[in-house]
Amino acid sequence: MTTYTEEDGRFSFDISYRRFQGDRGLSIKVLGPVVDESRELLRFDCFEKTPHYHVEVYDKNEITAIKDSDPAHWSLNKLREEFEDLVLKAGCDPMNEEERENLDAAIARVQEKSLSLIEAETAL
Repeated sequence: MTTYTEEDGRFSFDISYRRFQGDRGLSIKVLGPVVDESRELLRFDCFEKTPHYHVEVYDKNEITAIKDSDPAHWSLNKLREEFEDLVLKAGCDPMNEEERENLDAAIARVQEKSLSLIEAETAL
């Protein structure tokens, strides 16, 4: 499995194409600081059959179905539009100014790597 990592300060985005229990698709994991320790905060599993995302809230895994015909684009838009709210909901330490300033560029790189990975994996 190919995994790319994109960094934005204390946050990292792990991007892979997963095959899991007869399903497959893009997966974007967001790790960030919780009491200064890096932890998984979010994971978007843009699977063909069962697309969903996880929010790790105080060690409880909240799973929400993605009801969109293109779960990868939906997930990338969700990250772009709601990143700070989502990571704070997951119990993350507040973002600093530098992370906020660099977030759009980091998510643009996540999108580029994600779409490239989808193209490579679905061509097989």
